[in-house]
Amino acid sequence: MWESLNLKDVVALARDPYPSIRQWARDTGKKVVGSTIADVPEEVIYAFDLLPVTILGTHKPLKKAPSHLPDNACSLARSNLELALSYEGDLFSGFVLPQVCDTTQHLSDIWRINFPDKYVESYLAPRQADRPSARYWVKEEIERLIASLGEWTGKTLTNEALTASILIHNENKRLLAELYEIKKKNPGTITNKQFFAMMKLSLQVDKAEFNKSLKSIKDGLKLKKGKGYTDVILVGITCDPPEIFDIFDELKLNIVGDTLVDGTRYLRGAPSLNGDLIDAMADRHFHRGFFSPIHDDVFKNFEEVKKLYKETKAKAIIYVHIEFCESQEYDLPDLKNLIKKEGIPMHVLDTEYQTTSLSHVLTRAQAFFESLKGGSL
Repeated sequence: MWESLNLKDVVALARDPYPSIRQWARDTGKKVVGSTIADVPEEVIYAFDLLPVTILGTHKPLKKAPSHLPDNACSLARSNLELALSYEGDLFSGFVLPQVCDTTQHLSDIWRINFPDKYVESYLAPRQADRPSARYWVKEEIERLIASLGEWTGKTLTNEALTASILIHNENKRLLAELYEIKKKNPGTITNKQFFAMMKLSLQVDKAEFNKSLKSIKDGLKLKKGKGYTDVILVGITCDPPEIFDIFDELKLNIVGDTLVDGTRYLRGAPSLNGDLIDAMADRHFHRGFFSPIHDDVFKNFEEVKKLYKETKAKAIIYVHIEFCESQEYDLPDLKNLIKKEGIPMHVLDTEYQTTSLSHVLTRAQAFFESLKGGSL
């Protein structure tokens, strides 16, 4: 199903992966388990012979979600709920929902009420990662999830199955990291849209199959340096709709680093196979990059962004702000002030999941980068 895709196929499927997931489920007879971002240990779900699918919203109209969540609720949270309620709910046999902010905490009950006949489990990642109890809590949550999935599926998770799953997921991250390095150094080879489509699809399809496509794509690349590109870093949680990457490509921006949950933060989540596997998955929670709802230092976001900017020698920062995301609303004012004091150019890109037109995004981005070329902002 996903083992022989080219870049054009990947971009098309990343826009709407669900028809192919439905076909895969019919062909294999396996169950599909959805989860929202972030930090659900998908290796565990996969090891139970289930397909973990990260739900990343829908671009279709909101019909039912507004009756459950107000208009000023997080755009991504509303869009995820809408996808399940109106469009793809029957595809999923169950859901594992992380509670990483106030909105997702309350959403878990809404999902349970609306899907009484499905498996619905919460994953309670600690938000304050510097507490002495945080690591113990993460390990307990992973073990609780294993027990819950075991009870639902009637299966016992073996060390062999978990090892095999981690190997597949780690290979996926390694291949994506290698492709990212190629893209950074040779922006004429892989566009921003193509690379982040590979990232997104990796979170939503069978990685054992998709890894074969990633290998084939990597081996078949003809390196093109390209001219006239401006190196930038992308900061935020996720970047959607995917047409935003068309704007970046049109403006010849080369994303050379990011802090996205479905970007570099995902790539940093490869657990070690040395020692206890549950311990390794617990440890990685504290080695990933900054994520607004989960932190151990209020200045960590700023320090990581500044470090990434300097290491990549980028020319500017693009901050992707999801409409009404409470954690971003809290972080953004301080980050803007601190970045401004450093004299680093930063453009804030406001986006919403049901956006129908991006002309304003293009206009503002054009103005920002034209003024950047003209001198200090």
